[in-house]
Amino acid sequence: MRKFTVRKFGSKNLAESFRHAAEGIAEAILSERNLKIHFAVGIVVLLLSLFLDIPRGDTLWLIFAVFSVIGAELINTLVEGLTDLYSTKRDPMIKFVKDVSAGIVLWYALFSVVVGVVVLGRALFGWEEIVGKILAVIVVVVFPGTLVWEAVIRNGRSDKGDDSR
Repeated sequence: MRKFTVRKFGSKNLAESFRHAAEGIAEAILSERNLKIHFAVGIVVLLLSLFLDIPRGDTLWLIFAVFSVIGAELINTLVEGLTDLYSTKRDPMIKFVKDVSAGIVLWYALFSVVVGVVVLGRALFGWEEIVGKILAVIVVVVFPGTLVWEAVIRNGRSDKGDDSR
């Protein structure tokens, strides 16, 4: 049996690992418009939270929402880069992977909007919690239901084992 030697391309120490990670984030910010937008909105939300009387738990939800969207956008950037590295030709599977990856970002962004409505809506406008609950139901039920319905109508098919994407 042949033995393989694992060649390491990684960092030699922890400081170098952090430097590479920071370079990756910086390059992504510089090259990705949507990441710039997510960072800008996140900064505004977090700065706004400094001046509002928001309970500790709600502050944690805001922080989680901001970090989640940015993390999802970084993963989306990674997926798009890897698929482009694999092939730049039009390929239905690559389109599917990129669309799902972008959909993950959209889903987290919608989550963040719901969190923002619940937390900032109460702090800024005195909204009751029911506003956020209704929005959450709309996001979880109506939004994907509408998208699936439109896809079925547009493609003229249902998902009964049809793999013809």
